[in-house]
Amino acid sequence: MEQPPDSTRHQTDHALEIADKHADRPLFLFLNVSATHVPHGHYLGQSTDTVKSQRAALAYADEHLGRLITALTAKRPWLVIMCADHGDAYGDDGYQGRGIAHPAVMNVPYAATVL
Repeated sequence: MEQPPDSTRHQTDHALEIADKHADRPLFLFLNVSATHVPHGHYLGQSTDTVKSQRAALAYADEHLGRLITALTAKRPWLVIMCADHGDAYGDDGYQGRGIAHPAVMNVPYAATVL
């Protein structure tokens, strides 16, 4: 099922509501950001997915994840872990997509820090 283009905004809003309800105890929050998964051409008003639409999707997700982290860490410290499940090849060595064992697909970002 395709995710709505504004799902990250909705997830962020909901996560902030939950965090507010449970502000007096430890809490585990998990967001699965689908914005950067295909299809993402709609972030540029296109029907095809490109490197530019991937960047537009990432900028959209960054806006809302930044809002989430800023709001959460304003009240108390949080352990924040961000990672991806895979990358995408956009012409890397002639490959397209994600169903291949290529460094563009297999090497994914990961960060963990207390904020």
